[in-house]
Amino acid sequence: MDAMVRWPLYLFSAAEPGLALLAVNSRAGAWGPLAAGFLVVSALHAVACVVLLRAGFTAYLGGPRPPARLVAGAAAGAIAVVAVGAAVPGFAADTGDGVPVTLTVALIAGGALTGAVAPLLRTPALLGCVPLGAVVAGGLVAVVGAGTSGPGNASGKAAFEAGAFYASTIVFVALTYRVSTWMLGVVWEIDRSRAVHASLAVAEERLRFARDLHDVLGHNLSLIAVQSELAARLATRGDAGTAKRMLEVRQVAHDSLREMRAVVDGYRRADLGAELAGARSLLRSAGVACRVTGEVSRDGRDQALPASAQATLGWVVREATTNVIHHSEATTCTIDLEVRGGPGRARTAVLRITNDGVAAVPAGTTRLGGSAPAPGAGSGLAGLEERLAGLGGVLTAAREPGGYFVLEARLPVPVDAVEGTSPVGTPPPAPAGATVAEASR
Repeated sequence: MDAMVRWPLYLFSAAEPGLALLAVNSRAGAWGPLAAGFLVVSALHAVACVVLLRAGFTAYLGGPRPPARLVAGAAAGAIAVVAVGAAVPGFAADTGDGVPVTLTVALIAGGALTGAVAPLLRTPALLGCVPLGAVVAGGLVAVVGAGTSGPGNASGKAAFEAGAFYASTIVFVALTYRVSTWMLGVVWEIDRSRAVHASLAVAEERLRFARDLHDVLGHNLSLIAVQSELAARLATRGDAGTAKRMLEVRQVAHDSLREMRAVVDGYRRADLGAELAGARSLLRSAGVACRVTGEVSRDGRDQALPASAQATLGWVVREATTNVIHHSEATTCTIDLEVRGGPGRARTAVLRITNDGVAAVPAGTTRLGGSAPAPGAGSGLAGLEERLAGLGGVLTAAREPGGYFVLEARLPVPVDAVEGTSPVGTPPPAPAGATVAEASR
């Protein structure tokens, strides 16, 4: 969106030499040293206006304002274009037919200057400069017309019409540049708001984690401190109740440890449905279009996965999402999950994550998310391979033609899971929760 707004305006401003060339070609006998000078001055003015326009965009988006000498240079260039253009011999002839060439020159210079300062001025101030330019344009037409053989060209009517035509044209140019600048600001503000939203989400999660730890450990630690102090006082008096108090302290410490592990375990456990929903949201926030297909059922039907399998695949989704964002230039990412049938009653869960962020790497290099691994990197993939191997699964990562990178995890689904019961040694299925279909919505 930034490029779509900026570059058409840059091209319009840079078109000044081409318009000047058309103006020279429109009059017979105009070519000469003055015409060549007019084209050179127009080209230099176009460069100044494009540079000023770019600096104006930067200032509008919160950056430093352009130096005053750049604005003064662009304004002086416009005056030079009009002055040199008015001296071109052919421009003073036949000004009564159609739009006078002198007015065309004024429109070229004034339009380029107006567009260049549009991001720097508020709309009322920008439109307030138009009458001044209209007066200059009308006066220029009147002065040039006064030196021609047609006395009617110097009339006040011709000057007024020239000024009105100039004003209407420049107002259109000013509003076009101003609205485009406003659109650019809106797009950047949306992007900044998205970044702030992500930061607030992280801060909120930190506060929640701190609150949970405080609620779990705050009371117990206070109790440990009080009981320990009481036990110390009893010990100084040789009271037999000291041992009882210390046993109570030990019990509170064990309870605190168990509760803390429960809190941390809730953060460390990777739930597949939640991870898929989080991956889709995170990738979209990073500007990567994400599509999730497939479904995970927890009601005991053919697609059911045990809690251990869902946790392992959830870690795959989490690690792959992190690598796509941090180590690739992906614009699209597809996450496919299915439970495939095998011989007899065997089932295999297949999680396939594809992104288009692969850049050029040496032949034979395999990497996650399209980024060449840094020295010492790769522990994420190694950890995933170990997790999958513990359940009899495999992890593969490969580049494919067209700049695509594919990470695929295959995990056997125990027969007990297909029948709706958890295999021995694995936790029972969690309560009904998010599915991939829900995540894709």
